[in-house]
Amino acid sequence: MQKIRVELLVAWPPTSSCNQLIELAKRVASEFGENVEINVYYRGQPYPVEPTVGFMYARKTLFIPAILVDGKVLAERELPTEEMLRKVIKGKLGIFT
Repeated sequence: MQKIRVELLVAWPPTSSCNQLIELAKRVASEFGENVEINVYYRGQPYPVEPTVGFMYARKTLFIPAILVDGKVLAERELPTEEMLRKVIKGKLGIFT
């Protein structure tokens, strides 16, 4: 099974919305174990890992907080629902239940 990358772009220091997004992503990702990797990027700070090409393309126009799944923007400025993120990850993993 392929590993899904969930990338978060948040403020530095993180706002309450940014912290909510980080917690939401971690909570949903924990349901999929090692199949999902969470990368948190703080605006204005060095990236801890190499971002996806999609993130690098979109980063200058993204509103904070933003979440991308495998380099594609899922939501920005507003938090996605847990179900929305779960559905996208399941689709990427080929889980259709």
